[in-house]
Amino acid sequence: MKKFLLLLAGVSAYLSADAIELTFWMGNQKITPNQTVKFNDIDVVTYDEDGYKEVTMDPKLSLTADIYSSNIKLSATCTSGQIIQMCAGGTCNAGESVTKEKITVRPNQKLNLDFEYADEFDLDEPIPTVVTVIEAEDVTESGTKVQFIIEMGEEGASVTAIEVRDDFKAVEGGVAYKAAKNCPLRIVNILGVNVYSATVSGEGVINLPKGLYVYTFGNRSGKVYIR
Repeated sequence: MKKFLLLLAGVSAYLSADAIELTFWMGNQKITPNQTVKFNDIDVVTYDEDGYKEVTMDPKLSLTADIYSSNIKLSATCTSGQIIQMCAGGTCNAGESVTKEKITVRPNQKLNLDFEYADEFDLDEPIPTVVTVIEAEDVTESGTKVQFIIEMGEEGASVTAIEVRDDFKAVEGGVAYKAAKNCPLRIVNILGVNVYSATVSGEGVINLPKGLYVYTFGNRSGKVYIR
């Protein structure tokens, strides 16, 4: 029995050691959960004679993994409605939402996402704020998903990692929570309008439309994106 328990512990440790850890980067800046990083990677070229300007937002985003995987799924969803583009080491795809599957990431080698937004505007037309949720996961392992929100616009740009937790997470058509005791929960949309406010306990699901939300759950705050 003792040998069996030792063998079981060894197998468990082996499996834990092989669990993949994915990390997003912006240049040499690691994107860590609940951290907001400001940056300025917006290029505006004006053509005064022709009366228009070209706007390119090209943050230097990349992904790393601590062990080899060829089963990475990457997605970028522009929640503000613009057309974005992402290549991620292969064919470039464009749209309001881009998904790339079976991506290979090698240990501690950065995979450039080649993510950008580009468009043309009249000279007096304001530059829009482009909000995109980007996520990656190894589809063969649960609990590997990492997400962040990137906001780019005329007033500046920032990236904020979303903390993915089991006790409060996005599910299809809403958010699911787990609370061991009574816990205040408040959810607002990106316009600041309160969409849910209550004290919850146990487990439950709150149905919400697709979109980006800001929440306060107990003493923790963050953002969550519902597909």
